[in-house]
Amino acid sequence: MKIRITNMLTKNEDIIKVCQEETVAQIRNRYMEYNLNSNSYTWKALVNDEFVPLVLDKTLMENGILDETENFVRYGMDEDFAIPNLHIYYNDDLHHA
Repeated sequence: MKIRITNMLTKNEDIIKVCQEETVAQIRNRYMEYNLNSNSYTWKALVNDEFVPLVLDKTLMENGILDETENFVRYGMDEDFAIPNLHIYYNDDLHHA
């Protein structure tokens, strides 16, 4: 399945293919190809009309993010509308002395 990852700090968007068996942590590690600091971000998605932090050791489906590509294609809609969007928010993890 394809997912869109939107960096809420820079507004950059990347679309990558992931396997349904991959956990969010595994996806985050693969995303380091696009953003070497991806471990410094909180990963969220819109689930049940609310942006919620994703549980890193769970798959997208276990986090409530479904692959609805087949439904969109079945009704003649562009499958790009079905791409789930994960938002990443930078954590200011600098510590002051």
